[in-house]
Amino acid sequence: MAKQVSPLDIYPLLPENCETLFGTSKMAVATQLAGKKMKVGDVKEIYENLPPEFAEKYEKLAALLSPLIREIEIGAGEKKVIIGGDDVMFRHTLSFYNKPPIAVDVWDTMSETELIERINKIQSFQKFYVGDFLYLDMIAVRSTSGNPETFGKTVEKIISHTDLPLILCTKNPEIMRAGLDAAGGKNPLMYACDTKNRKEMTKLALEFDVPIVISAGGNLDELKALSITLQKDGVSKIVIDPGTSSYGPEFKKTFQNFVKLRKAGLDGDKDLAFPLIALPIAARKSSRGSNRTNNSTNNSGSEADSNTEKLEKETLPSEIVADYHETIAASALTVRYADIMIIHGLEGHELLPIVHVTDMIYTDPRTPSSVEPKMYEIGNPDSTSPVLFTTNFALTYYTVESDLESAGFNGYVLAVNTGGLGVEAAVAGGQLTADVVKKDFEEAQFNFEDRTTHQTVVLPGLAARLQSDIEKSMNIAALVGPMDSGRLPKWLEENWPPKKEE
Repeated sequence: MAKQVSPLDIYPLLPENCETLFGTSKMAVATQLAGKKMKVGDVKEIYENLPPEFAEKYEKLAALLSPLIREIEIGAGEKKVIIGGDDVMFRHTLSFYNKPPIAVDVWDTMSETELIERINKIQSFQKFYVGDFLYLDMIAVRSTSGNPETFGKTVEKIISHTDLPLILCTKNPEIMRAGLDAAGGKNPLMYACDTKNRKEMTKLALEFDVPIVISAGGNLDELKALSITLQKDGVSKIVIDPGTSSYGPEFKKTFQNFVKLRKAGLDGDKDLAFPLIALPIAARKSSRGSNRTNNSTNNSGSEADSNTEKLEKETLPSEIVADYHETIAASALTVRYADIMIIHGLEGHELLPIVHVTDMIYTDPRTPSSVEPKMYEIGNPDSTSPVLFTTNFALTYYTVESDLESAGFNGYVLAVNTGGLGVEAAVAGGQLTADVVKKDFEEAQFNFEDRTTHQTVVLPGLAARLQSDIEKSMNIAALVGPMDSGRLPKWLEENWPPKKEE
């Protein structure tokens, strides 16, 4: 079920003179390849310039390092996305790779003003989180007009205003061709091929050399048959749609389909070892009642569903309810193997949970999220500004930095090297001690006598037990700050500058 490659598996396939070719040792290269810090494509050019016998070694290396779930590229240029590429069923076994891109829909019956406004909203969305920005990644273009010319012109307008990758959404081959012609070389994802349009859609996928989604309304046997048929026809860039519903027992089936397909792919079923697409956008239909009636009629849990629906109708606007169900579907399916998704909502209350969940689930659990341990300057500090320290755990450091910047404070913040642990854990585990703090201040070449007039450091509240030891080892004053950095601005207003001892 899990594919884990050891550096020792890779080592025999590497050339002896890695120091010359890669600038590092042979084992270091093997370790980087095994840990996916370096990709097999990164070494391809080097192998091409080696003697002919290395061609076979490269093929073996590529096969060894290829993920169990096929990687598919969508889009072109800097904004292209890669989906799939996982080797494990559970994140803690190794890691999940290639964070699922989030596509937001537009449709071809929008006015040009509405279309451009929505594109701009999609492109401009960003959220700063733990030292990086989170964005929306793609645009899904839906054909609601049923007209090939209208669809093609809409795709042209979109391409003229953004370089985000596209998903072309129609099951009509004529409309799809118009969209592909307009997309010219942008490598969009086709959505979708089913048993009715298979021949025509297959021809388009091969003619334009683009990835294609196969869909069968949640029927897993039909999905496998479609996959086999498309591969026999020469299509290799396939994305699977397990079917998405968001309410009650139907969502249970959706959840199970995603798990079954991913397990089959990881267990060696190459016909199902493709990325999975989720459509949380479908949740908006069910939240308006189209699926709920059937659920409440046919399932024993209907009373609870009915009560929930009644409560929502009485207390929440329908659009908020739709956002709510779309958010739940997107978040749950991110955890359970969705490699790409299409949503509709653009409100912050929907987008923030989705982008945060995808970012957290696709953070490597083997490596603590950390910042470089060093002295950071907040604003424009001078000799009277406060000096603080915290750990180099990214979430801790950026929270402190954000709280100080938003309050307009100037100061120095030392990120102490605790291996990426937070304050409380580092103090308990011995990674944050007075000696460690002193050492990191010295390595940062921060001399309190030369750089400050107060010779005082502010400790995190959770490190209060270090106060006496720091004062003794560093021969400076130490103040214990608040337990929560959110209270730091007010604490500094009340306690800074420090009172001189009489």
